Amino acid sequence: MSLKIKEEFLHVESLIGENTTQTVLQTTLDIPSTAPNIARVVWVKGSAVITDSIVGLDKVNLEGCIDLSLVYMYEDLEENRLNYQVVPYRHAINFSDYVEVIGAEEDMLVQAKVDLLEIEWELQLHQRTVHVDVLMQSTVKVKQQSSYQAVTNASVRAPKKLVVDDGVFHVQSQLKQVSTSQLLDEDITLPEGAVPINLILESHFQPKELKTQVTAENISISGKLASSLIYLDENGNVEYCTMEESAAFQLTVPNETKITELVVEPQIKVNAKPEFTPPSLSYNLYGELDLKLTLYELKYVRLVMDLDCSGCLIETRTRGIMLDNLVNQKTQQSSARGVIELGSNNPPIREILQAEGWIKSFDYRIDEDKVFVDGAISLEIVYLAHTDEELKPLYMAEFNNAIPFQQSIAIGGVQPGMTADLTITVDELQLDLINRETIEIDVSYCSKLKVTEPIHQEVVVEALEIPPLTEDPPSVTYVFVKNKDTLWKLSRQYHTSVEAIIDSNSWLRERDDMTIRAGDRLCIPRKG
Repeated sequence: MSLKIKEEFLHVESLIGENTTQTVLQTTLDIPSTAPNIARVVWVKGSAVITDSIVGLDKVNLEGCIDLSLVYMYEDLEENRLNYQVVPYRHAINFSDYVEVIGAEEDMLVQAKVDLLEIEWELQLHQRTVHVDVLMQSTVKVKQQSSYQAVTNASVRAPKKLVVDDGVFHVQSQLKQVSTSQLLDEDITLPEGAVPINLILESHFQPKELKTQVTAENISISGKLASSLIYLDENGNVEYCTMEESAAFQLTVPNETKITELVVEPQIKVNAKPEFTPPSLSYNLYGELDLKLTLYELKYVRLVMDLDCSGCLIETRTRGIMLDNLVNQKTQQSSARGVIELGSNNPPIREILQAEGWIKSFDYRIDEDKVFVDGAISLEIVYLAHTDEELKPLYMAEFNNAIPFQQSIAIGGVQPGMTADLTITVDELQLDLINRETIEIDVSYCSKLKVTEPIHQEVVVEALEIPPLTEDPPSVTYVFVKNKDTLWKLSRQYHTSVEAIIDSNSWLRERDDMTIRAGDRLCIPRKG
């Protein structure tokens, strides 16, 4: 025998489908019995958490909850002025939704996210209940994960000549997800010149400057928490401050894969709240940092589609596979500019405290060596109003799909018919108040693009050089199974069939998939 083959155990993924649905959820928020009546709702904000995602036949079921927070103004009779109240509603809305994905089946891999596109509220006449409508968008991707052995290389000794039909594919496959958490207990001092805190209306804590370190033993994610506060001072005035480096952190998990060349995608959630005794120039950030890591292996794989040899007889067994071939990926910074106008329901602006931007919707088109993106940026601003009714009252204004943008990403090797995995995030907002009702905005955003090509291909999973048939072969041969032996290889080597071997070794039917193991004694009949 002169044929030498190399077989590898491969992990691959293929996109089955993706889809997005929108659902309107409703609830009512009742304020506590001891809380004062609502004079005006400042805002209702929320965040969604997916607690479970289950793939079924042609759909993905999502379970989760939405936390809401109500900030409102009330009449402070003792101080003879309007004041602020904060009421949190944990698990205010529980949701159970499904997203249709044709081709989805149980045990497939799912990636899911939930975004809150809009939150609308209406204060009821008795001023103690707020009716809330939440527009929720659910997005899922379903992938098929496959593991199999395949022939990745073959050769023969001269003078025989082997013709190999093969191809090289760039494959990224998810290995596993790991989670951990870390206690947060940080004392944070306000910036110099800030006034003491009396009541915090809203706080944001965002991981920044993330760095990943991978060794064969551990995976570490380090960074810093940037924080921002909207709060009241002792006189009831609204203040705003930011701290870009509030606290440093490092989270570490064991690297059970032992692979050092990993693609690591971290997700960090800050489950913490500021605690303080008013009035105070500092606060204690107490809670947890929750880390979820998705680990991918990225490698080049050579797959053999066919073998042909002059001078010997080679038989192959093939199977159809599906995989996503990574064609190219790119990160690109871009900017957009626009002008927004306050609506009639919002009073003029005295001072903008905070602004945030999101990409809630976009479309893309893949052309030759380019990807064209069309989308819109939604904005939310928190500001102090210019009005005679109250002393610098706090307002929030939302602008959905306010700033359209177009982007052309030059990326080599891509063609129509391929699939793009595109994530767009807003990095920075620069606001210029033209007048009390008009704002000019410059937006810097980052696009992370990965383009894959769906491959459906027959590949060689087993190959064997067939020995010549002897003139008078024995009617039965007994063999001990060796490593890398399979029923198919033994059947070809002894010029019989897999079915004949199984019929002669009925005990194989009691095993899962009727597999053979090294050391098994097999009776191999001659083919009749």
